[in-house]
Amino acid sequence: MDENHVIEAEDSTWGKLVESSGKPAIVMFYSPGCPFCKVMEPYFADYAKEFRNSAVFVRINVATNPWTAERYGVQGTPTFKIFCHGKPLWEQVGQIYPSILKGAVENMIEYGDDCVRKTTSIGQDITGYV
Repeated sequence: MDENHVIEAEDSTWGKLVESSGKPAIVMFYSPGCPFCKVMEPYFADYAKEFRNSAVFVRINVATNPWTAERYGVQGTPTFKIFCHGKPLWEQVGQIYPSILKGAVENMIEYGDDCVRKTTSIGQDITGYV
């Protein structure tokens, strides 16, 4: 992985890197033994280089950072999520066609701010459990 373009996050750095990012954040949740993650890593690194001026590319190991993975409902790897202003707006789980990921990144860069403005947040205190 090209460390100049893909940032490795941890539970302790997640907020600064993703939630407080001024740019859309494209995140790959991965695990070390995941064969599909290894297939997708070169594409993720290429897109990080290509879109470096418009987005932040972050990867996080779910095995060593379970808090963040649990917080965002990650149940399999790889899981790709795109965040805009700290809000998750797109998700895809598993090995996907690289063109799908690239298209999602392009759409987020172009339309992400509009999506955030038109989205209603649901508070953390709302639950279906009594």
